[in-house]
Amino acid sequence: MQVFMQDLARGAFTYAPPMLDDLSRAMEIDRRYSDLGLGLVDGSVIALAEGLGIRRIATRDVRHFAAVRLRDGSSFELVIHPSDPDRS
Repeated sequence: MQVFMQDLARGAFTYAPPMLDDLSRAMEIDRRYSDLGLGLVDGSVIALAEGLGIRRIATRDVRHFAAVRLRDGSSFELVIHPSDPDRS
């Protein structure tokens, strides 16, 4: 976690808190993909990515993020990390 926080502080990742419009879109995404059980967190990540024009995300949640299509019909480019990043 410490390495991640250092990377975040140096600007290696985009950090953006969701706005109210993002939360509305997150709930819409969760309803659309109700069979996946995305929830508010995954829905918020997807809504933020759409709003920021981000298509490449780092995740270990391949099941959810590979299944979702963005508003424009495109899918995410997933960067998959090791299952235990502290051991790499």
